[in-house]
Amino acid sequence: MSDRTHRLRRAPSAILLALGLAGLSPLAAAAQDATDAATAAEPPAWAVHGGVSALSDYIWRGVSQTQEDPALQAEIELEHQSGFYVGLWGSSIDFTAAGEEDDGIDYELDGYLGWAGELRPGLELDVALTRAAYPGARSGYDYDYTELEGTLNFAEHYHVGLAYSPDIFGLGGKGYYWNAGGEWPLGDSGFGLKAQVGHYDLEDAAGDSYNDYLLALTREFGPVRAELQYTDTSSYGAELSEALDDGKLANGRVSLVVGWEF
Repeated sequence: MSDRTHRLRRAPSAILLALGLAGLSPLAAAAQDATDAATAAEPPAWAVHGGVSALSDYIWRGVSQTQEDPALQAEIELEHQSGFYVGLWGSSIDFTAAGEEDDGIDYELDGYLGWAGELRPGLELDVALTRAAYPGARSGYDYDYTELEGTLNFAEHYHVGLAYSPDIFGLGGKGYYWNAGGEWPLGDSGFGLKAQVGHYDLEDAAGDSYNDYLLALTREFGPVRAELQYTDTSSYGAELSEALDDGKLANGRVSLVVGWEF
């Protein structure tokens, strides 16, 4: 998180002079110290967050995005104290299976902006608009898309969310992704448990839909977070394999994510 040097407010000189003449300079100094301390305690209007992660397999909504190979990811985000934020996220990816024509895509780059804040005690809303791009794509492999996603966090550990794209993966149809889950600490062990279930409605874009599941064990070591995941899908049929990724990439698998945040 970024740090800022604040300009300290000072009392009008005429007042300080009067206090000094009255022999109350110690009180003036104490008042000045209190003012300076209060000013210094004010949080900065803007903060910078980010991080890098290494993944044994990049799984997105239950499907490998790297042909089951490792991936590297990085993110940088600028957040205002009002709750508005803007960021850039990138990941190495590989959509080309062995024996297929190379699509020229080696990484995904997402720009996003959003707002997150408390609606009432115990209920938080996070809304983000994302533009996902795949630089270097060859002609005929235009997968870029825009997605609007909203997530409600409640009761400290739970969330529900919905993401909508008017033209998902450049297929010419809408996509809706529903999800619900939670994350809970396992006592004082330092470990946590994370679970989520999702439903990806791609009927309009690809003629079918599927469900995905995630169960993970988490552990934090200061700014480093490790997550051992098990992911799987159901109802990922032939139409989705034809329009998107091969069905074998949606099979159940274990993966490890290790990330550092600042």
